[in-house]
Amino acid sequence: MKLPASPMLARLDAALASAVRPVDVACARAERSGFLARQGFFDEARSELAALRSEFALRPAVPVTVWICVVEAWVEHYNGRVSAGRDKMLRAHALSAASGLRDLQALSAAWLAHICFTQDDMDAMARYLAIALQMAAPDHHAAQARASLVAASAYHWANRLDLAQPWYARAREHAMAETDDATLGVITFTMAGHRSNHALHASILGEPDTDEARRAQAWVDASCNFDQWVGTVSQNAYMQIFRALVLSAQKEYAKALAQYTAHLDEAWRQGLAHMRAAHLADRAWCRFHTGDAAGALADAVEAAALIEPGMYVEDLAVACGRLAQVFEALRDDDAAQRHRELARDHWEQQHAMQRSVIETLSRALERQAA
Repeated sequence: MKLPASPMLARLDAALASAVRPVDVACARAERSGFLARQGFFDEARSELAALRSEFALRPAVPVTVWICVVEAWVEHYNGRVSAGRDKMLRAHALSAASGLRDLQALSAAWLAHICFTQDDMDAMARYLAIALQMAAPDHHAAQARASLVAASAYHWANRLDLAQPWYARAREHAMAETDDATLGVITFTMAGHRSNHALHASILGEPDTDEARRAQAWVDASCNFDQWVGTVSQNAYMQIFRALVLSAQKEYAKALAQYTAHLDEAWRQGLAHMRAAHLADRAWCRFHTGDAAGALADAVEAAALIEPGMYVEDLAVACGRLAQVFEALRDDDAAQRHRELARDHWEQQHAMQRSVIETLSRALERQAA
């Protein structure tokens, strides 16, 4: 696979060419493979990691070991194995802390904050975020950018874009200083994802927000264009599902259904399998509005069977809320009422979590600033 023509990749190649000590060379190789992993070039990253493990098998060097753990964590994370990625990053964090490798400790803490956020572990997210911001030097742009993006994403998820915006700006500044086009792409991706979800939530709650849906569409387009420009190949199906959510919120049901049909299976393979119930519920809604009542019922029944207590609260709220609408449209009053009551409870939990995240994050950031 052809590698992207990336300014960061060029910078990493130059750093590798100028490295002299074997450990420095190995760390540069690992960092380069990590960038490729974050861009979706997993085979190339795995090949380099295998070579590094072989070379240092008999004479381990802690910085190299930590970098290998970090890159392995990225490979796992971007392949949808988030728990395995967290375990690898925890090892990187512990090893770097024990060895006094401050930069790697800050970087691994920033990524642990990111991973914990994706797992709804908000207390751990805030704790690692505070560590990252405390440990990272002002010019440690990789750690600063990732930590800032986590803060921005958490505030945005909680519907506080006003609090998120300064952190988005800070994340962009550090990513640009690092010439890190991968992180710049993720910032756009994150904004698109949150706006898409907020637009869908509003439509399910009976409070359609046409302005937010238009903004979401613009950010989805921007993210797709940016990824195409820089050559990112990971999680491309994610973005197409964001597009489906926005189209559904805009009542463009046939177009949303086409997106689901083309990209849903691949998106699940890329890490969205935990959202299957929510996606199928919304696809059922789209099927009903395109005249396919039988298909809508089949999707709704499958979505309902996938609902379980261990799901993320947000996904439960979306799935149950949409299923209540689908079953009502299909005139199954008992199922509609059951899912309506479940949705109400889950939305209350979701909104309580959002309030809690704002408080937890603000306290952690205030302590760090002090």
